[in-house]
Amino acid sequence: MGLLSDPGRSEAVLIGVHEYTSLENLPAVAQNLEGLRAALTDPEVWGLPDTACTVISQPRSVGDVLDTVRDKARRAEDTLLVYYAGHGLTDPHTDELYLALPDSDREREYTSLRYEYLRRAILDQQATVQSTVVILDCCYSGRALLGKMSASTHIADQAVVEGTCLLTASSETRPALSPPGERYTAFTGELITALTEGVPDRPDPLDMDTLYRHVHGRLAGKSRPLPQQRNRNLGGLIAIAHNRAVVHPDPPQTSAPEAPDASDLLFRQSDAEERLARTELRAEQLRLESERLHLQAQRRARETVETAQRLASAVMATAEPGFKPFWFAVPVPRPVYGEDGSLDPVAELVPGVWYLAVERRGAGMVVAYEDGSKRGFLLDMTGIERGVAEEAAEISSGQSPSEVAAAKRRTERTVREAERLASAVMAPAEPGFEPFWFAVPAPRPVYGEDGSLDPVAELVPGVWYLAMERRGVGVLVHHKNRKKRGFLLDMTGIQRGDEIGIGIEIPATPSFKPFWFAVPVRRLLMSETKEHKEVGELLPGTWYLATEQRGQGFLVQSQDGHRGILHDTSGIQRG
Repeated sequence: MGLLSDPGRSEAVLIGVHEYTSLENLPAVAQNLEGLRAALTDPEVWGLPDTACTVISQPRSVGDVLDTVRDKARRAEDTLLVYYAGHGLTDPHTDELYLALPDSDREREYTSLRYEYLRRAILDQQATVQSTVVILDCCYSGRALLGKMSASTHIADQAVVEGTCLLTASSETRPALSPPGERYTAFTGELITALTEGVPDRPDPLDMDTLYRHVHGRLAGKSRPLPQQRNRNLGGLIAIAHNRAVVHPDPPQTSAPEAPDASDLLFRQSDAEERLARTELRAEQLRLESERLHLQAQRRARETVETAQRLASAVMATAEPGFKPFWFAVPVPRPVYGEDGSLDPVAELVPGVWYLAVERRGAGMVVAYEDGSKRGFLLDMTGIERGVAEEAAEISSGQSPSEVAAAKRRTERTVREAERLASAVMAPAEPGFEPFWFAVPAPRPVYGEDGSLDPVAELVPGVWYLAMERRGVGVLVHHKNRKKRGFLLDMTGIQRGDEIGIGIEIPATPSFKPFWFAVPVRRLLMSETKEHKEVGELLPGTWYLATEQRGQGFLVQSQDGHRGILHDTSGIQRG
C-alpha cells in the first residue's frame, strides 16, 4: 500500500481519438475521456484540480500531444498520469507500437504517434516528476512493454520509463475491446468502476498494483482481453485514488470492542505479508539500481582513461613518415580533441561533410576542416568513408617545438588525473574514516561521481568544505551548503578545521526522510561527539527512528528518547 499522490502537485493528460478518416470510429473513447476525468477530479477519489487534468480529444498532430505532455511533465512535482485511448497500430518492419491520430491509416505509420516518442517526452522531464503512470487503452498496447525487437522477445525494461507504472489494455498480440452497446471500452470501463466504487477488502488508498489485479480479475471473469503491467522502481506502489469501498470505523464506544473474527485476522495477515513482500522487492530494486549506476560510473571512468591515454599517445608521437593526406566522412558524430592535450573537444565531425586527414600520430589522426579553420585529433576512425588523396601542405603545417612540449606536459597531467579519478570512482569507501572540515590553499576542481573529467564545481580559498569519505586516492567532499558534492583528487597543502578548533558537527543529508527500522542483531549506539563513546544499544524486535543521516550512519532515537549514532546499518528492516 502506497501513499496517495498529492493532487495539488500532480498533473494528468488524457488523450483520446474517437473519429477517424481512414479507420473504424470508436464512439466509446469519447465517453472514456469524460468518465476518467470525472473520476480523477472527484475529491472522494483523487481530487485532481480541474486545471491539472488536461483532455486532448481528437489531437491535430503529433506535436500537439508531445508539447502538452512535456509541458505538464515540467509542471508536475509529484505524479504525472498520461492516458491514451484509440486505435493502436504496429510497424510491419519493427513491430513497434504507434498510437493512431484522426488522420492515421494502416499503410502510413508516420501519420501516427510513435509510442517511443511519447516515452521520451516523459523521460526528458523526469527531473521534477517523482512518479509516472502511463495507461494505454488500444489494440496491441502490450507492444509498449517490449523493446525494439520482435514481439516475441520480451525486453520490457528497455521501454518502461524510470519510476513508472505502465498499464496496458491488452497483450502485445491481442486487440483491445470496445463492447457494442456499452458506455466505455472494456478496459477503461473496469478501471473507472474501480476508481469510483473502490475495491472491496483492499486497503486505502488504491495503488496501481491493486488496481491492475482487480481490473485483470474482472476482465478475466468476462473472457475479455487481459491487461498487462510493468513497473520500474516501485511504480506499482503509486496510489492515485482513495478506496471508496473501505468502510471507515465509527468513533470508539464506551463498551468493549468485539474481538476480530478469523476472516479479519486472515486478511490482516495477508495484507502484512503483501507489504513485507513489496518492501523486500523495493530493497532489491534499489540495490540493483545502485549497482547499475555504479557500473555505469566505472565504465565512464574507464572510457575517460582510455581516451586520455589515446590522446596522450597522439600528442607525444611524431608524425608518421610517408603518410598521404586523404578526404573522409564519418558515419556518426565524433569529437575532435585539441593538439594541446586537453580532453575538452574543440569540434565535432558530423556525417555528410568531408574532412581532411592530415597526419597520423600514434593512436590518433590529425584532421582538418575543408577550409582549414579547425583542426585536431580524431581518435576513432572506424567505419569512415574514404575519399581521394590530397596534398595539403598549407593545412598540415605543424606546431612549434615549444607548443609540442607544452601539449605533452598537459596531456601527461590529464592522463594522471583520469587514472586518479577512475581509482576514486571504482574504490569502496574507506572504513573508519572520520569526516572533517578543510580549506584549500588555491582553487581546485571537483569531479562528479559519474567518472567524467568535466569538473562539477571548484573549491576556492577562504571557504570551508567537508571531507565526507575517502575512496582510493580521492576524497568525496561537500560544499558547506550541501548543494554540491564530488571528488577532490589533490589534498596537498589543505588546512584542516579541527587543527584550529572548527567544530566537527556533520550536517544532515538534505531531503532525508525519517523512518522506523529494526536491527537484525544487537548493535551499539555511539555518542554524537567525536569521542565516539558508547551510549546504548539497539536490540532486535524493537522499532527505532532514524532521524538524520550522518556520514555512512544514521542519527537514531529510541522510543524512550535516547539518541545516538548507528554506524552499522547493514541488514536493517525498514518499517
